[in-house]
Amino acid sequence: MDFKEIKAKMNNVPFGMSQFQIINFAANFETPERVYRNVLLQIDSKLKAMQECSFRRKRRELDIEEIKEKQKTASGVSAKRLNVDLEESEYYLESEIKLIEDCAIEIATYEKILSTLPDFTREQFEQGEAVYWKERLMLDAKHELRSTGTVGIGTIKSLHQMGIEMGRAEKTGQFVTIENKGLNKIT
Repeated sequence: MDFKEIKAKMNNVPFGMSQFQIINFAANFETPERVYRNVLLQIDSKLKAMQECSFRRKRRELDIEEIKEKQKTASGVSAKRLNVDLEESEYYLESEIKLIEDCAIEIATYEKILSTLPDFTREQFEQGEAVYWKERLMLDAKHELRSTGTVGIGTIKSLHQMGIEMGRAEKTGQFVTIENKGLNKIT
């Protein structure tokens, strides 16, 4: 198999996150506010990566231009070294195209998810945090119980900090929660 065949195969699979991965894991949080936040964080990260790539490509293009200028007067080993430098710069310039294309697909997927969500203010996001953390920690407790038969100390401490006490019922030994809604509220 030659390089072009391998490259064609590489172009058919994402090197970043797949759309399935984005939808089911990166943008699948318990509350709409958290989905909104995470999608914006991911878009921000991808846009920064694209901008960094743009700067790298501009520098590489300048390097290529500079190498070509130097090649006009170079001879011997210097000319050979410049040929290698040119080949390397052109290779890296070309190799980034796949990453740019994958990044653009990821951004489009995140934008599609974002378009299904309402806009949230900071205040609305903060109000949704209590719901998110309660749901997340209770789900963590449920998963811990299923996998180990007990709830980890970290989860119990975190629930306590939110005003939710967790312990075993005396008669049945089952884990129970008692919520004290007055604790740790921001007004």
